[in-house]
Amino acid sequence: MRKGQMFLITAVIIITALIVLVTTSNLTSIVQEKRELEGRLEQEYFVNIVNEFVKVIDISYYQPNNITNNIFNFGNFTRKKMIERSLDSQFLYVSAVTPSENDTATMNVTIINLLNKPINATLQLNESTPVNFSDIADYDFWTTNFTITQGNNYILKVGYNGTYEENMTINTLVNQSRYFAFYDITLTSSGTNYKDKFQKSYNLGSTSLPSVVQTTTQTSNLNKN
Repeated sequence: MRKGQMFLITAVIIITALIVLVTTSNLTSIVQEKRELEGRLEQEYFVNIVNEFVKVIDISYYQPNNITNNIFNFGNFTRKKMIERSLDSQFLYVSAVTPSENDTATMNVTIINLLNKPINATLQLNESTPVNFSDIADYDFWTTNFTITQGNNYILKVGYNGTYEENMTINTLVNQSRYFAFYDITLTSSGTNYKDKFQKSYNLGSTSLPSVVQTTTQTSNLNKN
């Protein structure tokens, strides 16, 4: 009788152990598949965000005075939607607009801060005296003007908090209004960081649909850390 009981107990232990092993194996597989699916969705979100930011300029092309404001509004909308998905969206944007003139002109530059923190920003055109902006709040933007000579090329240095610096290429044209855009887009989840930085420039005032005149990618299109 005791031998029979021991046999049954041993059998139950073995069966239980097998069930636990199978269940654990299946659970690990399910968790891994879930993470891979979430990763693919996050990557799709990021790619779509980048594409839609660029499309804002296409949509706003015939109202050039509204381009930067529409970018700002879309950035706010994007952040709210990503928060709903437990994702952190960060966005720094710089626009520069040159008028259609043939000599000395005024270039308007705007910095949009959607980095989830206030920043101290600096703009410097070539070797001119840097223009400093103290405490640009999150969800805010700042605008300034630079004097340029149409037909010349410039480098606009963009910096903030003394640690970040990027160069925007500004190629002006005589009698041609141009729009220059610099994007720094980041999407962060619990385990992955997606980031893209790039520049685009457009000729304004054309009766045809907008076309990108210059595209400069400053980092790889997708970084996963």
